[in-house]
Amino acid sequence: MMDIPNEAHGGAYRQFPTRPDQYRGDAWDGTLSELFSTAVTHATDRIDWYSAKASERAAVAKRIRFMSLLLFALGTLAPILLTFLIKIAAVGKKPNTPSGWLDMIAELPLAEIGYVLLAIAGALVVFDQFFDASGSWIRFRQSQARLEVLLADFRFSYAQAMAQAQGSVIGKEPLQPFTSILRDFVIKVEWLAEDETRQWAKRFSQMIDTFDRNPNLKVSLGGTPGDQPGAAAEPNPNAGEAGVAAGASGGGKSAAAPAQGTTPAPAPADAHVSIVNARLAIDGIETLDAGSLRLVVDGTQIHVPDDGFVELQLDPGMDHAIVASGQRGGQAVQAELQENLTIEDDNKPLTIKL
Repeated sequence: MMDIPNEAHGGAYRQFPTRPDQYRGDAWDGTLSELFSTAVTHATDRIDWYSAKASERAAVAKRIRFMSLLLFALGTLAPILLTFLIKIAAVGKKPNTPSGWLDMIAELPLAEIGYVLLAIAGALVVFDQFFDASGSWIRFRQSQARLEVLLADFRFSYAQAMAQAQGSVIGKEPLQPFTSILRDFVIKVEWLAEDETRQWAKRFSQMIDTFDRNPNLKVSLGGTPGDQPGAAAEPNPNAGEAGVAAGASGGGKSAAAPAQGTTPAPAPADAHVSIVNARLAIDGIETLDAGSLRLVVDGTQIHVPDDGFVELQLDPGMDHAIVASGQRGGQAVQAELQENLTIEDDNKPLTIKL
């Protein structure tokens, strides 16, 4: 058995069976049990990781939102409180009397303090948007739920294959595809994790781009941003989101308003994405009759590799029919997917089960 020094995937591969004798004769039963435990531990470790990260991000997001709401309420009430205190202090006050504690509070710059509190509340919201604490919390919970569905489906698919083999994994014809079931399950788990990482990277890159392109955040060496050469002509493709951020922290002034006498530059020609990549996994092809598998996408037959994983290129915003068919024991089987993908679904994993 191969010893892996670290605890990657919860130590699932610490004693992964690699010796040839572990796959022969009576040893195969124990080896298959170890492979099953490896796959389950691998997936469980992913589920636990997403659960812990979701709880961590939930705590951060809730604190940020709570403080933002609290500061917003205090900042809004501060000028009203100032007016209220001034009127109370004036009621029944006699001339030439010493100032009381109400007069001292009324002299505080409560209006200015209110603006500061509102600015801090807006900054907290922008902080949450930039580091995506709330979005990551939701995304991690969704990934955790999807992994739990995959794990439940894997356990019962494995049990079904074991029941069909009646507990005998050697010498049965046809040989049940236990290793293929294990491999496909682990690949699906990693595909899901990779897809979540890709969404995070895309979201964070967009926020960095929005932050860098916000004209209110550019450094100016003297004068106003409009005085710098070319400053007014630079387009801001993310003006809507940047304007919200600037409005929250800059007294409500939106960054989406263009400079006087300028027109936004046209979007680059390659900004339009005309193809969406999808990764299709076909379950159950190992038990099909040899040479019977057919995959048809929008009426066009697609070649399927032996491992059952196909890279598809689809047009976004359109309905696509994905049909897989074949024969199992001489009986026709067929499964169909209807998908309408957007550019946000690029590299989305799909599964069709025969």
